[in-house]
Amino acid sequence: MKLLTFLGAGEAYETTYVLPDGRGHTAPSCGVALARFHPDSDMRVFVTGKARAKHLDAFTAQVEDHVASLLPVDIPDGRDKAEMWGIFQAVVAQVEPDDTVIFDITHGYHSLPFLSFLAAAYLRVARNMKLEAVYYGNFEARDQSSTPHRAPVIDLTRFVDLLDWTVAADRFVRQGDARDLADRLRALRPDYQVQQRDPAAKQTSLLLSNAAGEMTRVSQALQLLRPAETMEAIAALPGKLDALREVTLLGTLPFGLISERVKTEYGPLALAAEAQQATPVEALRIERDMIQWHLGRGQYVQAVGLGREWLVTWMLLHAGFDDPLDGDTRNEVERTITTANKERQSQHGPFGDHTFSTGRRLRKIPQAATALDLYNTLGDLRNDIMHAGKRHNPTPAKKLAEGVNKHCLRLFELPLPGEGNAG
Repeated sequence: MKLLTFLGAGEAYETTYVLPDGRGHTAPSCGVALARFHPDSDMRVFVTGKARAKHLDAFTAQVEDHVASLLPVDIPDGRDKAEMWGIFQAVVAQVEPDDTVIFDITHGYHSLPFLSFLAAAYLRVARNMKLEAVYYGNFEARDQSSTPHRAPVIDLTRFVDLLDWTVAADRFVRQGDARDLADRLRALRPDYQVQQRDPAAKQTSLLLSNAAGEMTRVSQALQLLRPAETMEAIAALPGKLDALREVTLLGTLPFGLISERVKTEYGPLALAAEAQQATPVEALRIERDMIQWHLGRGQYVQAVGLGREWLVTWMLLHAGFDDPLDGDTRNEVERTITTANKERQSQHGPFGDHTFSTGRRLRKIPQAATALDLYNTLGDLRNDIMHAGKRHNPTPAKKLAEGVNKHCLRLFELPLPGEGNAG
């Protein structure tokens, strides 16, 4: 394990640094105390020129018998942006992939603690660093009623997690994907052993798991084009999120700031399973809004795939069928669309007045010609994407995205059954 600490250039005072578990050690710097608390660590001590000259020899003498190795790392004073980047580079250079690391930011000069936080968060992702702890010996809050004074050592690791919450929230806002938020909630669940001893902890774990599971379900259903499951999961989501109000863990505070936005962003796409069956036209309307939702987040594959299937459902309901999920019905509608489009191609526009098994006629459906055209266009776009460019001179990605966006939005020109002159 590596122990990264900073050595300041200010005056050093003998202080008893006390960990949250009650262990304490008296030393002139928190790094010396931590060398006792975590023996046999590979210590890296970051020093400016002044700190090296003033304290490094004494520091080395106090820790060298307790650590596996000690390496002083020279850093600039951090007087400008270039020097700050120099410090960042010096810190990250000391961490190898998969290292387990403790950061001690007690004696960081000015903005060094903030920079250390950012470095810790970045290294967890860039080098798969395992962050054991981030310690801060709070000298300002020391107990001065005893000699030497006693300073609490605060474990700030959870505040580094706040940056993970930031990344998760950003992914949700930009992409509508709540799975990182769900992972953050799961990470807050009490240990299994604690749950076995404490019924309240078990209930907390259940509430966190339920909310995380539902958010994951929504995100996966959206990604994998399961509109019915998406609507159903979103309908169930507010109750699972509201139940987290019973959870008093401090770690859930970041989620509380974005939970309402999760409900707001997903809310318009909600429709319970029973309502989908009872009101298929409402489900059709929400599904079209779902297509626009995908477009707004640059998810063109999902938008075009859902758009083409939406057209079949739209035609199916206009034709008087009542079960959009019946395979035979969808096949009949698709055959009729395909036949009519072949006629349009061979006759340069006109198509026959085909009769569905419900008795409804194709040419009585409002804007049927527009729907037929869109069915072909979206089908071609979908096929072009799914062929993965495995052809000479494939359509450029930018042109494909523009085509999907343009033609999916044309779906809003089609009246839903029951609107205006719809049949």
